[in-house]
Amino acid sequence: MRNLKILIAILGFTFFSVQSTFAQTENNRVEEKVFKTTTSDVPQKVKETLKKYSGYKISKAATFIKKSNISVYRFTIQDGNWTYDLLIDEKGKVKGIDMGEGSGS
Repeated sequence: MRNLKILIAILGFTFFSVQSTFAQTENNRVEEKVFKTTTSDVPQKVKETLKKYSGYKISKAATFIKKSNISVYRFTIQDGNWTYDLLIDEKGKVKGIDMGEGSGS
């Protein structure tokens, strides 16, 4: 009876140890392809949104990725010494501003 309890304890410990190692794998990661474009080649709704940032220096080069049948454009804008990445979807909605880790100085 004592051997049975030891065997059950060892099997239980092994089961939970193996289960946690499988939980740490990342097989469902989807890679996104980045496409290059320019600010003059983006859709009209995106250009209209960019006009709201006319006080900033906007780079002519831009990139976009396709997420769930919607393209998200990334523009680099500069305000003085600070550089940001502006994310705009193809419908003209601002998705976010990525400030990065440092300034542009």
